[in-house]
Amino acid sequence: MTLIRVAGNGAFQRKDVGQAYRKNAEFYQPKKNPSLAELEDLLLGNKEKEIDSNEVSAAVKEFQQMEKNKGMLDIKGPSVPVQTIGGPTPEDTIELLEEVRSTALADADPTPQELRTAATASAKIQSVQSQITLHQEATRQIEIEAKRQREDEAAISNRSVQYDHQPPEVRGENVQKRRFIEQAIAKYSLQVHLKKYGFTDQQPSFFRIA
Repeated sequence: MTLIRVAGNGAFQRKDVGQAYRKNAEFYQPKKNPSLAELEDLLLGNKEKEIDSNEVSAAVKEFQQMEKNKGMLDIKGPSVPVQTIGGPTPEDTIELLEEVRSTALADADPTPQELRTAATASAKIQSVQSQITLHQEATRQIEIEAKRQREDEAAISNRSVQYDHQPPEVRGENVQKRRFIEQAIAKYSLQVHLKKYGFTDQQPSFFRIA
């Protein structure tokens, strides 16, 4: 079929309808027109599904990474220094620090930052352990002192009873002996204490018990 169109200058132009149809069909082939292919996918819903699937997958991966980072924040994140980590008790603090150290050294080839984190955690563990030991020793000394005071009070009470039944001269002699004994014990305790902390008593001491 042939169409005839009159041009503006009055000339006749012939145009083959079949040829125009073939050119039109070639233009609308998806392979030769990527924009048309994308438009067709969008109209059919394929492109939207593909985009949604990629976005959902990316969002899931991002959420999982955020959760992982959130779990590690308290022990490896720069916003939480190791020195600020602490629990309700010294024992709980040591447990948290041991977890920090284990996590920092979990990788086969830890980074310098992870090595520093582990070293800092180890140092603080030793410090907290020293505090626990000092607290235990102080508690033990308090218990020993309380027991000694109870024993001294009982002994004084017994001596008071015996003292009341002694002659005056015997009482005076016993008081003097007890005084010399107490002075000797006090001097000996002081020397032991000084020696323990690296001091020495250079002055000679003489005691004579009457």
